[in-house]
Amino acid sequence: MEDNLKKSGLKRGFSLHDAAMFGIGGAIGSGILFAVAGGTTYAGPAIIISWIIAAIMIVIVTIPYAEFSAMAPRGGISARISYYSYGSYGGFMSGWSLFLWAVLIPPIEAVAVSEYASYYIKGLYSSVTGFLTPEGIALSIALTILFVFINLFGIRKFGIVNNVLTWFKILVVVAIIVIVPLFVFRPSNFTTPSFMPSNASGILIAIPATGILFSFGGYRQVADMAGEIKNPKRNLPRAIGITLAVQSIFYILMTIIVVGSVNWTGLKTAPGSWSVVGSLGSPIVTIIHSNIAYLHGYAVPVLSGLIILALIFAIFSPMGTFGVYLTGSSRIIFGLSREGAIPSFFGSTTKKGTPLYAIILVAVIGDLFLIPFPSWYTLTDFVVVAAVVNFAIVAASLPVIRKLYPEIERPFKVPFATAWSFVAFIASSILIYFATYPDTLYALGATLAGSVVFIYQAYKKHFQELSIKNSLWIPVYIIVMIIISYLGSSSTGGINLIKYPYDIVSVIIVGIVFWFVSQASAPRSVKGDMESLIKNAPEDV
Repeated sequence: MEDNLKKSGLKRGFSLHDAAMFGIGGAIGSGILFAVAGGTTYAGPAIIISWIIAAIMIVIVTIPYAEFSAMAPRGGISARISYYSYGSYGGFMSGWSLFLWAVLIPPIEAVAVSEYASYYIKGLYSSVTGFLTPEGIALSIALTILFVFINLFGIRKFGIVNNVLTWFKILVVVAIIVIVPLFVFRPSNFTTPSFMPSNASGILIAIPATGILFSFGGYRQVADMAGEIKNPKRNLPRAIGITLAVQSIFYILMTIIVVGSVNWTGLKTAPGSWSVVGSLGSPIVTIIHSNIAYLHGYAVPVLSGLIILALIFAIFSPMGTFGVYLTGSSRIIFGLSREGAIPSFFGSTTKKGTPLYAIILVAVIGDLFLIPFPSWYTLTDFVVVAAVVNFAIVAASLPVIRKLYPEIERPFKVPFATAWSFVAFIASSILIYFATYPDTLYALGATLAGSVVFIYQAYKKHFQELSIKNSLWIPVYIIVMIIISYLGSSSTGGINLIKYPYDIVSVIIVGIVFWFVSQASAPRSVKGDMESLIKNAPEDV
């Protein structure tokens, strides 16, 4: 097995259609089952604005990935690019934050599968504790093993499985969007008790804190599969754009359907109790079901059939996304291994081009997190903060890479790169802050803790070429964000020393200061042989 793992690299088996379906398959998962309703706890009917703002912000922070992945179409490139802008330590911190995101996505989707499956199979999920039962955890581990075996057949085989699942998910979402408002839609819900929440900051808090930002992660899986996409310089930017467009439209429309379909009497709660809607265990199914007793004629069997379809979707949708993220996450591990951040054998592949050890690592660590944190919202709150740290570092890297490697061909170029980098970095800082304290403490603390792993790897390399002075701003930035999150307004979990809206102003100022620091800290000479990586390396790099 060891010899087989060393002989072959990642294989380019994904077409544009496969890549786009991979991204959409990653986007339409547990988020569409939970986040479309969960954000109403903070924003009420204005959750629609939260989704629109999130879509705009995700485009801002995502576009640099399109440039980098088309420029350097290699496996796990979103975890590798910062090695070439800020050296070993900066690259590691960026990659480590993405690693935290990567290993937790599969268990998040597994939790969603088990929770919805409990509608049929009692005992998988406890609505009292909000956690999986031991039986639910066992089911999640079984799903992990299943998708490990699917991955062993190679990326072409997984592409076929994912395409089928993704088309099924698309058809079900379209059916819900089209059919439900034909029978149930209450415009009055959009002004109950009012459209805007009493605390306007709830619109922003809902974005990172209730799974909205998490739900937009499909595009990243496309970037991380760069080493396996055919004609990546043309297809990668297109696949990312298609993913962003489709997921934005679907999520915004689904949110409108959810808000407009709430039957307060059927839910046995007072009108305007959006916190109840946001805490529903299976919101889409429950909201549709709450209307059945108040309908007549053929509306009852139609919506009853739609509930069954939605339940099937609720089980298979996260399963498909689970497979996408297990596959994409393993490529992040693959990329980190190729940059020397973690042991080299995680960069080995089978003859079919599957990074077996990387997949096993993601599966094992993810399953371990299921034991102490078997909760969808707890896990998503954690991972989005870690992911946004990567957003920030990659955004800061854009003008740096432009200056250090001006001659490299860029099939897709971010317009006004310096200004775009500046705005994307500030947007990332805002998203981190609104994830709310103490989630920011846990996630940012875990990101900082990665330095221990870096020190161990640096020790093995005799502490050579660490580029600490170029990347010291990163841990300082993280620490400052923890502090400002703690001192911030009570609505974001802080001690209210910096009250709303001055907390937002403070975060923007921090973002501005550290963006300039990040540019001033950038190296003046190249930190890696990116041209060799792109032009001369085989497809297994």
